[in-house]
Amino acid sequence: MSSISVNNKVNILFYLYFISTLLFPTFFLNKLIFVLIIGLVIVNFRLYRFNTISPFVVFFIFLYGFIFSFFNYTEASYSTQLILSILVLFLIYPIIRYKIDVERVAKVSGLIAVAYTGLSFLIVVVFMDLPFSAAYYDFFSNYSAGSNGLREFADEGTLSFHIGCVPFLYLPFVLYFISFVEKRKLSSFLASLVIFITIFVSASRGSILTSIIAAMYIVLSKSRLKTKIIVLTILIILGIGIFSYLLNNTNALDPKEESNGIKIGHYESFIENLNFFKFFLGEGLASYYYSKGSQRIISKTEITPIDMLRYFGFILAPLLYFVIIFPTKKIASYLGNNSLYMVLTLIYVLNSMTNPTMFNSYGLLIILWYWFKILPPTKSIPKYDSEIQTV
Repeated sequence: MSSISVNNKVNILFYLYFISTLLFPTFFLNKLIFVLIIGLVIVNFRLYRFNTISPFVVFFIFLYGFIFSFFNYTEASYSTQLILSILVLFLIYPIIRYKIDVERVAKVSGLIAVAYTGLSFLIVVVFMDLPFSAAYYDFFSNYSAGSNGLREFADEGTLSFHIGCVPFLYLPFVLYFISFVEKRKLSSFLASLVIFITIFVSASRGSILTSIIAAMYIVLSKSRLKTKIIVLTILIILGIGIFSYLLNNTNALDPKEESNGIKIGHYESFIENLNFFKFFLGEGLASYYYSKGSQRIISKTEITPIDMLRYFGFILAPLLYFVIIFPTKKIASYLGNNSLYMVLTLIYVLNSMTNPTMFNSYGLLIILWYWFKILPPTKSIPKYDSEIQTV
């Protein structure tokens, strides 16, 4: 079988994996596709030149937490789920080896997720009297982790309708927005607009805010100095106006607002729960602790960095983030245009400080894109190119 034929098959598998992960994360299809891709990696192991060890470092950190969890009070099912989820990072090797255009895959997958969300919105909300609307919503809720309701940021409440993977839409949004800023293509602007509308309708404050911050940074990074000053001035004025509106007309910034109060309680309980051994060693993957925010014993919160510090301690948790943000020791990989990709990834990591958007199936897809952009391509190994096998 020719190398080109294998490349096409792997490319199709990645499209299917991204789309199935975003649309139906709880269904078995994405797991099956993942096994097929990993099987291809194992069968053709000698074809790979590992230009980053970050997936291995991340895996061993999680393995430490997984083993340590057996000696503490933990949620076993969630611990297993976490250590399995980070295996996604090993997909970086076939991505680089077969030159998979992750950027294009993310764009296409994002638009499909938006179309699916729009269709679901019509069936569940606009035409709710359809005879199959209730059954469809059950499917949407169970297999797509979707939800529909009101969030009380203002007196009248705010509509919230979203698919479970909505934080991932941050990536196709910034990719289309970069394309629009660089090439002034109307199609890119429209794509970024419909994606942002989908994010906005989700009423996820973290995703909305990080998308806006990313768009601002892209405009500033791609503009001349004079334009940067003008844009920055306008943004400061708008920012003050928006902050003033949120402060005076909504409870989005009120520490007494339910969601904010829960997160503050998580932070306070985290500090109170610390001791010498927990500081350095952590408590193990998916360890339980009492949170004043939830007013019960829980194994995970909406604040990912706190969870990682609880699980791994103050040595391994920072190392975990370090090897994710810096997967290669080559300084040049983080300079020039690549600095934009690093900043955009850091903005997404910032979102995980108030939302569980990092260490899950869709969050790690964004990390794969980031690694794909900054890691140097590997040279092919002609000796084995004719020996590629499929699974």
